[in-house]
Amino acid sequence: MRIYIAGPLSSKEKEDRNPSKVVVDYIANLNIMCQIASEIRRLGYFPYVPGMDLMLGLVNGDWEEEDYRGIGMSFLEVCDAVYVIAGSWGVQKEIDRAKELGIPVFYNMNEMFYEKAPNV
Repeated sequence: MRIYIAGPLSSKEKEDRNPSKVVVDYIANLNIMCQIASEIRRLGYFPYVPGMDLMLGLVNGDWEEEDYRGIGMSFLEVCDAVYVIAGSWGVQKEIDRAKELGIPVFYNMNEMFYEKAPNV
């Protein structure tokens, strides 16, 4: 089962971001997403963390925000479930897309893994 990890990468709405804090927020939020993904992987599932495409950005430093978002949305479309850590304007777009595609969205690991998830 492939699980898309949805969580805020920037702590502010797109229009209200503080440029001096964006990088610090991104790293802190990505840390949380990776911790959750590690826990999900230990349970035998396959997590996708959309913020990990930052490694591609180190090679392709001229990408725009929408380039990164496009990668994440492409992975979301092939996932079996979305796990939401916390909300943001970007997370809401991910939730909306998952619902359009009929992909279940979960906000609680117990619900996802023990009550609703198909057998793996």
